[in-house]
Amino acid sequence: MQEPPTFLIPLVVLVPFGVILVLSRISGWNLLAEHYPATGELPPTKKRMGYGVFRGRIGYNGGIIVGSDARGLSLRAMPILLSFCHRPIFIPWSEISRIEERSGWNGRTYAIRTRRAGEVNFALRPSTFAVVRHDAKSAEVPGDY
Repeated sequence: MQEPPTFLIPLVVLVPFGVILVLSRISGWNLLAEHYPATGELPPTKKRMGYGVFRGRIGYNGGIIVGSDARGLSLRAMPILLSFCHRPIFIPWSEISRIEERSGWNGRTYAIRTRRAGEVNFALRPSTFAVVRHDAKSAEVPGDY
């Protein structure tokens, strides 16, 4: 059997990382992180391997670590594979203008609209949103959830 050309080995390793980098940009994750950078202590983790959808089509299925408390909502990408180009996000509850339950071709989700990054369309799937629902309700975030 013939050995593959040596230039293919780095290519096979680098292409998945390139795809993840591009997805972080087109999904809106990076834009959300610019407006809501996580600084200081984050809320406690409530769900590892959380499920979310950005821009209506880009699924972070099993790739989000979600936390919340009385201060707000935090989102982090799973370590190693995604975290190298997905900065942690912290959104104070006061910065969330509305949470809406939606149904679409990709199933039911809870769309989260922020004040400073309203153009970033992102949502959490029901099992992931369930772990932060109580904190959102306690903070009196407007919506139908």
